[in-house]
Amino acid sequence: MCNGMCNSMRGYTYNKVSHHLPLLILFSAIFLSLNTQLVHAESKPAPSANKTCPVNNRSTSHYTAPRVFSKVNIENTDISADFTESRSDNSTSLDGDVIIEKNEMRITADHADYYNKEKVIKFSGDVHIDTLDMSLDANNGEINLDETDSGDQSSGTFNSTTFYLPDSNMKGQAETVISSDRIEGEVTETKNTVLYDASITSCDLADPDWLLSADEIRLDHDDESGAADHVVMRFKGVPFLYTPHLRFPTSNKRRSGFLFPTAGTTTTTGAELFTPWYWNIAPNQDALITPHYMDKRGLELGADYRYLTKASSGGFNGTYLPNDNLRKNDRYMVHYKQNSRISSNLIFNTDVLDVSDSDYFNDFARSLNASSVTHLNRIATLDYNISNWHMKALVQDIKTIDPTIAMSDKPYERLPQLTLNGSSDILDSGVRLSMNSEYVYFGHQDNTIATGGRMTLRPSLSLPLKGAAWFFTPAVKLSHTNYDLGTDGNDSIPGTNISIADRNLLTSSLDTGLFFERPLGGGYRQTLEPRLLYLHVPFKKQSDIPLFDTNRPDFTVAQLFRDNRFIGGDRIGDTNQLTVALTSRILNPSTGTEFLRTSIGQIFYFKNRRVALNGDSVDFRNSSDIVANLNANWRHWKGDVNLQWDTQSHVLSQNSINLHYRSDARHLFNIGYRKRANGDNVSLEQIDTSFVYAINKNYTGIARWNYSLKDNKGLDTIAGFAYDSCCWSIQLLGQRRVLNTSTSSNSESAYDNSILVQFVFKGLGSLSGSGASTTLKQSIYGYTDVFR
Repeated sequence: MCNGMCNSMRGYTYNKVSHHLPLLILFSAIFLSLNTQLVHAESKPAPSANKTCPVNNRSTSHYTAPRVFSKVNIENTDISADFTESRSDNSTSLDGDVIIEKNEMRITADHADYYNKEKVIKFSGDVHIDTLDMSLDANNGEINLDETDSGDQSSGTFNSTTFYLPDSNMKGQAETVISSDRIEGEVTETKNTVLYDASITSCDLADPDWLLSADEIRLDHDDESGAADHVVMRFKGVPFLYTPHLRFPTSNKRRSGFLFPTAGTTTTTGAELFTPWYWNIAPNQDALITPHYMDKRGLELGADYRYLTKASSGGFNGTYLPNDNLRKNDRYMVHYKQNSRISSNLIFNTDVLDVSDSDYFNDFARSLNASSVTHLNRIATLDYNISNWHMKALVQDIKTIDPTIAMSDKPYERLPQLTLNGSSDILDSGVRLSMNSEYVYFGHQDNTIATGGRMTLRPSLSLPLKGAAWFFTPAVKLSHTNYDLGTDGNDSIPGTNISIADRNLLTSSLDTGLFFERPLGGGYRQTLEPRLLYLHVPFKKQSDIPLFDTNRPDFTVAQLFRDNRFIGGDRIGDTNQLTVALTSRILNPSTGTEFLRTSIGQIFYFKNRRVALNGDSVDFRNSSDIVANLNANWRHWKGDVNLQWDTQSHVLSQNSINLHYRSDARHLFNIGYRKRANGDNVSLEQIDTSFVYAINKNYTGIARWNYSLKDNKGLDTIAGFAYDSCCWSIQLLGQRRVLNTSTSSNSESAYDNSILVQFVFKGLGSLSGSGASTTLKQSIYGYTDVFR
């Protein structure tokens, strides 16, 4: 009986209810916290390529994002229902499509009762709550708002709840949820939530493959942390992980604590276990400390420290293994990097790496590139940029860890190197002035070879002339080089006191080219771009100058247009030559996308060359090798070809061919071939192929094979598979990697065999580290990890 008090209620605003509704938003934090690692030290994993698990439970079937109120109404609460009844006990009953809305939250129910005297609102019948981050369903619940002299205390209780997080597809349930807070004035003293008999998963909640559950979860929202008792992780219904107590964050705020351990096995280390601990030192500093137990070698301690300031970022990482069980000595690695912007124009960078011995990367690296390292670069630079001018100060020490390299063949140190480079136009004449200058002091560990300073000045003048279909650029360059050698030399040691006259060379060049184009079908356009470069460099005897940093680079299309056939400052190659090259492109003129670029070129010599790296030797050839390259990019395909034809031996002296296909992250194919030869002497010949192929929606095959045809042996072989469901995945790989025998003291162990496993519960992250995905990213071109 309504007793005449029934009416329709729409658009009613009730400000007082606003005190207790934020409790439900606070409650959602626990579920968000379970979407990260136990400690927030890793970034949120990338979404899986597969669809998320189906939504079957009622809490997830009708999630609708709540309204965001305007600033004027942000503290208000809107209440509506089909019918309301005010009772004599000062209570109000709401029936039929009950909706209570606050900023960023909505509560709906079949029925609600508001008891004004007790300050309680009770909900029943299909209770549903939507926030920006989650939705929640309950059989019934109530919110209590109790005003006392000491302040406002509110609490909420909901029973038989299920919830859903749409961003991460995480689902869960709790038998009872109790939230409470205490408010004094504008300051919230305490905010707490307790969940009883709670569980969460990213699988189908009706039949989850994995489930994380706890008897009781307590949340401190002010501290943005939580604690759980009797936590159990189940997979396929079988419990495999238990802890009586667990603490975790409830937000993106970083916290100290243990991450998931990582296990594996390799030939060089045996069975191994990583147990990383994350240390949140300060808002701008953190560290990861990782004890690493290796069955064959012992216990190693690793550390990774990072910092960030307004002007700088950097970090330190390293490992220390006392008394390696196999080597019987201490092993270590230290690496420090820093990048600092002192001002808008001044930048300081440093990068220092050191290891204990030549076998370190062989024994502990996980990729072929890392284990092949023979030199460690330690460098510090100070860069200053203003307009078109760039100044740099550099200090560099290169440590050689390959014991087969003789002392005299090790690289020089630069202590220091100072450079000033730039260019500017001379008034409005069209003439461009450029300057490349350098001073560097070369030091060396071997006191029997020459050391000293080198100063180089290279001013040049050019007149760039160009039109829509042509360019014409004459240029002259003066190269002045001064050496100051043997200042610390010993007269009794040959080569340490050398007197070298200043070297002055005037180089002249003329660079010109044309642009032709024609339309093709489909709106595409083809270009034809012939180019000529004439270069004249007179001969200057340079055989008495030591080689500090100079070598001869590989001959490529780009090398055709350099004004010196050497790199470094100790040799300037004499020549009188003409470069002839032709480039053609197919492109989309509306977007600028190039689908194909191919170039071919050759140098013709009008004079014999006499300057060589070591001594003077006459090169009588009247033309260079022919070099060509091709780069193609069409839909899912990419390819490149680089060829060098030896015009004397009539063979391909260098060539590389690479083909890459990628339609998506689970369909990827690479194949490559490269060869280097001098006549019949083959110095390198390798084939490298890899693929990622989705056999079906769950299984993916993965392989990489890098084989040396010259040595008739495999260099790096990886084979395995990945299983990916909507809520968990596993990657299982086997790797066989050749060891660097030039640095290894154990030539009998030519290969390192390892097993890599990466097990991921989606929403929680990897339970076995990221070693498998890291190895694949380093080994397979174009690979991205989607099994997370």
